[in-house]
This record gives sequence, structure tokens and C-alpha cells, in this order.
Amino acid sequence: MLDAPWPGGGAISPRIFTDSLLSGRIECRKRRGLSRLHRSPRLRRVTPTAPLPPGSPASLRGQGAARRLTLPLLDAIPGLIHAWTVKGSEPSAALEEAAGGPMPLRTCRQVHGVAVHRVDTGAQVTPPPQADALITADDGMALGVWVADCVPILVCDPGTRALAAVHAGWRGTAAGVLTAALTALQRDLGARPSALRIAFGPAIGPCCFEVGDEVVEALIRNDPGARAAVRGAPRSRVDLIEANRSQAAAFGVSLANMQSAQICTSCHADLLDSYRRAKGHAGRMAGMLAWKA
Repeated sequence: MLDAPWPGGGAISPRIFTDSLLSGRIECRKRRGLSRLHRSPRLRRVTPTAPLPPGSPASLRGQGAARRLTLPLLDAIPGLIHAWTVKGSEPSAALEEAAGGPMPLRTCRQVHGVAVHRVDTGAQVTPPPQADALITADDGMALGVWVADCVPILVCDPGTRALAAVHAGWRGTAAGVLTAALTALQRDLGARPSALRIAFGPAIGPCCFEVGDEVVEALIRNDPGARAAVRGAPRSRVDLIEANRSQAAAFGVSLANMQSAQICTSCHADLLDSYRRAKGHAGRMAGMLAWKA
């Protein structure tokens, strides 16, 4: 979705890459026997080398294809697995390493809407359901959404074990996809707004997400509180995470129970894919969460 430099960015030199390869520090996926249960669309074989930006609470875990980001808010919940993949990592490898073994990944055909699909263990839907949010309370399988600038939102109620993975671009945000997912969690799985934990993964930031008046009007029309997420003039810029945080707060989720990775996909080119920066030719990253079986 947009372009901007990021301090500390850069590329690995051919000499460093060669030395690393010869010393065995770059591992072969086949040698490690990593699972190929699920690969993201248009995945590029790139090993990110850039550090996380200053101020981000996220942790970068794993090596090679298993590289992934996590947040302390969800790391603190016993038995919960979560991850946002980065440029060049494999969802199946990241999930397998986080879970300690292979785990099925359930996804949906995302359409920038507000449909929520409940996923039950053993109920494999082919093709994937058309939706932008998945919910479950079952163990042993992961929910996942694909992103490359949109917000990958992971939701958990530790008490009821209700989970949700939500894909929120500007259209979904304007239509209230996160509110729809939270409503389904409460109605169908007994989740309590006061107990919900919501983590926002890497997404395009207000530094880069310049939009037209029609986007601003759509956001404010459906959620007057989203006005606080609009910045700048004469061209407006939108903070999608703030707009979704506003929806969650209106639903009754405490701000103390929400956390953002604070990493702009468009700025951090060495680590993350960005649809806008790549002018539509970006790979896709996954946001995933599950209970260990």
C-alpha cells in the first residue's frame, strides 16, 4: 500500500551471505525436514536481516523459514501459540516450530468484508470459506489470515479459550470487521469483552497510508470514533490500527488488554512485505494463533 525509508534498513552483502552459507549458519529447509502443510501465496525466499524498529514491543523468533514475530501480550498466556510471519518465512515452518510439531492451519478466502466463519476441529472446508475473520475454541489447529499492509488481528479470551484471527484492511475496518468478530466470539463462544486480549500485527502505518476523501468518509460514517485515526493535510493519512483499537474499545475491551507491534509494513522493507510499496506485487505474510493440543 505505500513507500517510505526506514532507519537501519539495508541488504545483506554477497560476501556475508556466502560466508554464512559456507559456515552452515543458513539452514536448508529440506535438511531440517520442515513441514509443507501450508505455504503463503507468492512467497519469496528471502531471509530478513534488519533489526526491529526502536520502540516495537515485538520479538523476532526463529531462524530461516521459521522466522516470526510475537507480542508479550499473547506470549504471557499459557498454552497459546501465536505468530506473524515475515518476508521469506513459511507459515507451516513457523507454526511447527512454535507448536513443537506439525499443526493444521485453517484460513479463509478474504474479500475485505465482515463475514465471520466458525472453524471446528475435523471440519475441513474445501475451498476455504469466504470470510475475513475466523473464530474457534478448539485445540490443535491454527487460525490464519493473509496480509501485506492490512492489519492482522489476533484475539483471545483465556478463560473461555475463544480465539479469532481477523483481516482488517480499510474496507473491512470501515465496515466493522473487528466488531463483527468480537460479537461472534461473545455470542457463539461465550467470550467476555473484559477478558479479551487483542494483538495487532505489522501493518501499514499512518506515516505511509495516504488515502482519498472517500476512505476517510467511509471510516467516519460507520464509526465516528475513527476520526482520531485520521491524520494530516492536504492529503489524509489513516492509522488503521488506531481505527480498529477504537472499535474494540467501544465493544468494551480495555486499552490495557490491547497491544500493537508498532511496525509499518511499508517502511520496513527488509523484514516485511507491503502491497503498496511493491505496487501490487508483494508476497503475503500470515497472522496465526492456536491452542496447543
